Amino acid sequence: MTTSRRRSGAGALGPLHPDAGPERRELALALRELFQRLEMPLRTYANKEARAASSVSRALSGERPAQEDFVKNLLHDAGQPPRPPLSEEETARVWALFRKDEESRMDSASRVRLLERSRRELEKRLRELEDSRAVADTDGTAAELDSLRHRLHQREQELARVEQERDQLARRIGKLLAEAGLRDGRRPVVIRSPFVPWYAPETRPGRGQYWPAYIDLLRRRGWAEPRVADLDEATDQVVEKLADPSAAEAYQAKGLVITPVGSGASAHITGTVAKAVDAGYRLVIVLTGPSNAMRYQRQRTLDRDLVGRDNILRGADESEDSEYGDDPDWFKADGFLRHGRRSASEGSFDIVRLTTRDNDYVGLRQSLAALEFEKRILQLPLQDPENLHATAVRLMVVKKNKTTLSKLVKDLQSIQTPLAEIPTLIIDDGTEWDLGVVNTRRKATGTGKAGFTSVQAAMAELLGLLPRAQYVAYATSPFVGTLIDPAASEDLFPRDFIISLPRPAGYVGVEDFHDIDSDVPEEQRTFANSPEKAHVRNLLLRDKDDDQGERQAMDMFVLTGAMKLYRAARGGADYRHHTMIVHSSDRVIRKREQAARLRRLWYEGSYDRADGLGRLRELYERDVEPVSCERADGLPVPESFDELVPYVVAAWSRIDSDGNAVVIESGSTHDEHGGYELDFTRRHIWKILVCGSRLSHGGTVEGLTVIYQGPRTDSAVVLAGMGRWAGFRFGYRDLMRLYFARVPNDADGSLFHAFAAIFRDQLSFQEDLARYAVEVDGRPQLTPVQVPPLLAQHLGAVDPEQRRNALFNAELVEIRSPGRWIEPLTHPVDAAAKARNVQQWRPLLDVLAKPRVLSGRSTSLRARTGLVPHARLMHVFSELEGTGPQLRPHLAYLEQLGRERGGQWLLVVPQPAGDGPTASILGFESLPLFRRARRSPRGDTFGRITNPAHESAVEAAVGRADGALSLLGAVLLYPIHEGEDGSGKEGEADPSQIVMGVGIYTREKEEGPLLRFRSVRSP
Repeated sequence: MTTSRRRSGAGALGPLHPDAGPERRELALALRELFQRLEMPLRTYANKEARAASSVSRALSGERPAQEDFVKNLLHDAGQPPRPPLSEEETARVWALFRKDEESRMDSASRVRLLERSRRELEKRLRELEDSRAVADTDGTAAELDSLRHRLHQREQELARVEQERDQLARRIGKLLAEAGLRDGRRPVVIRSPFVPWYAPETRPGRGQYWPAYIDLLRRRGWAEPRVADLDEATDQVVEKLADPSAAEAYQAKGLVITPVGSGASAHITGTVAKAVDAGYRLVIVLTGPSNAMRYQRQRTLDRDLVGRDNILRGADESEDSEYGDDPDWFKADGFLRHGRRSASEGSFDIVRLTTRDNDYVGLRQSLAALEFEKRILQLPLQDPENLHATAVRLMVVKKNKTTLSKLVKDLQSIQTPLAEIPTLIIDDGTEWDLGVVNTRRKATGTGKAGFTSVQAAMAELLGLLPRAQYVAYATSPFVGTLIDPAASEDLFPRDFIISLPRPAGYVGVEDFHDIDSDVPEEQRTFANSPEKAHVRNLLLRDKDDDQGERQAMDMFVLTGAMKLYRAARGGADYRHHTMIVHSSDRVIRKREQAARLRRLWYEGSYDRADGLGRLRELYERDVEPVSCERADGLPVPESFDELVPYVVAAWSRIDSDGNAVVIESGSTHDEHGGYELDFTRRHIWKILVCGSRLSHGGTVEGLTVIYQGPRTDSAVVLAGMGRWAGFRFGYRDLMRLYFARVPNDADGSLFHAFAAIFRDQLSFQEDLARYAVEVDGRPQLTPVQVPPLLAQHLGAVDPEQRRNALFNAELVEIRSPGRWIEPLTHPVDAAAKARNVQQWRPLLDVLAKPRVLSGRSTSLRARTGLVPHARLMHVFSELEGTGPQLRPHLAYLEQLGRERGGQWLLVVPQPAGDGPTASILGFESLPLFRRARRSPRGDTFGRITNPAHESAVEAAVGRADGALSLLGAVLLYPIHEGEDGSGKEGEADPSQIVMGVGIYTREKEEGPLLRFRSVRSP
């Protein structure tokens, strides 16, 4: 429980705040010294500065960060007569402490921005010093020569110091860039099969048309060169692995691109299509999610950034009505792309749209000629370069709907152009994050295939018609049906490449709201060092009719809207959108009930009256102010709630501008149930949105600041929507709040942590991909067809039916993990199996000595330890029940570590401080009992067992171990109690209620290939 809201006395300096960190304490002490020079009462100084006395007191005690203007004014006042002036060294020291405290509260990306600003200041100071040195070297008379030499020497010394500091900053920025995943940091991870190189755009400068125009548009929108270069490289990775569109022999390449949710996949898709059409692809089919809103967003993006005004108008006068005449970007210089001419008139090629902003593909009927591809030389096939680069591109953006896809298939079958000659690119932007995408028990019916949904069957039929079609799917997670179950999705399996794109700069992801792998003890977490504490609000309600959770979330929505307006008035961003999502149900009647409940709360909110403002004041001072003071990253924060009040009323008015603050989101432009169409391009949206899972899977919600999920929310909608908070949150990252309200004995109360565990699996899997993407001796360690068995390590055992498929023809037999933790998360649920596993571990407990302290890099661990011979430990691992599929490939590696005699392992059982539960286990003296949650619905799997702080201490102990011990690594052992509190005999645990959770660590060393597979014959 943080005490950051305890107030110091407003009339005199109180003691330093106990929660202030070391950087904050240093700064507070320096500011107190300055304040004492003033020799005036605190309240008097506060009135002089037009600040609240409590605000000044908190800054001087270290309770809240000091604002930059406060430090600047205090430095100025402390050096004014009759007080002696401050030296440059004193002033520089205070500013250095201020920057140090500011930096301690930031993540890597924010520290980069701070250091870049400091570097710019140093560069400016450097230029001033160089100019000053020149003046000192040339100005003055002979009588002043000694003084000038002294001044010059001082300037030279300061110049050297500033240059050194600048170089140090440059090195720190480079390191932080790597941590933040920026240009000099992470690259796209590529898992590929062998391919024939063909894509070399630099050798065909005359062919490039749409890609150069696109990146020129991005630069005009303010994209920095490193960001453009990243996009260039990432799109090259896809296009070069497609088949050559002009090759004599047809080949279908299939791939998967994994992008962080809300991270700007639109730019990658647009760039990939631009390069593909420049290279010769002439039919582009972009598949979107099932709602009109999703299709509309993708169509508009491609029309704006790729097709351009010229191809949309197709020679029509601009004064004529256009479908985008009501779109603000239509008239902006950096809005819709302007080619300045129609390409065909310049001897190149146009893009012909077969779908428009408001119209999906409907079947061409009498207009079938629009799908016919013209040839310059009739005797040559379409894919011949003589024809290909003079032929217009056909572009369509189509919902993944069986009826629509069937119409497209029918039209393609009716055209005269041979389908085998048409280089086609199919972009699947509708791949949802859904473990149930593939129906493994579906039987073949009609023209469908076993295991296929009707949509997938239609997509497979489309691919079957077009031998030159390239299929590229986009997903926000590797846990997609085509990888999880290749047996049921052979036609869509990414056999040629899997590309995982890095997290871009400025991106806010799930890890920014959850303490994933934090090594800060829970009792020491604060708004400054804990993202979860800063942004997540777990509320316990009396029952499902208790509306206090919705009330608090709604109040926060109004407050954060006021904060946006406050910042905009002080030169901040133009916050066009401000939204709150209330996840409800996919049933229309349930969404209507939820909306009615929220509307009642809104009208009872009294946001323009004393009682409502009093409620907001308490929430601001308890939540918004302390969090923003720690995490605002230099953005303005009001000195008090009174300064925010005018913006509260303005925000309330803007949200309720049309008398409807609460709306039901609709994915349709013509919703029969009265839903609200989310069109962020044509209007400002400040609304509370009641949503189901459809939006969660595919819609982009701009300005999203508050999310509420309560006991009335369907579980499926909860898990589907938990990734919605990810995206770019420029100017209001500190204001994001996630509310999870539950009632006593709520089975879904741990869904937030369940999702975090799934996300942790995803991060772990993508880290594994990055390790295995490194080639060894010029050969790939991993190819796409070997990914499913690796993915199975993160999802549990593989269905034997899947193993019989030709695509699942590789079995993962060994994983080498030097220097990394192995953490089997699957353990038996059966009581008898648990008891037998405890019996296996029991003999090893006898090696444990009395507790001692293991010291890590930043933490220490009190634990009982002992040395276990390698053979005894391997025997235990080989006999454990319920962990085989996950542990077996690691065990093959661990066993070979003991080839030399005398190898030992350090067994570590943590001993938590305090009065936690302990028990005897099968006669062994008292051991601590831990609690860990299993996931739902997969009850055999835990979300996390080991503690990152414990891992750090154990790694250090292994690293310091005497070489004579022949220490191979360490095992962290956690006796996890799954029975009722107090169950079993007094002082003795029932082994059928104990799970022996483990984490295994081996020394880091150079290895060869990290993976070993073997072929599995198909029947």
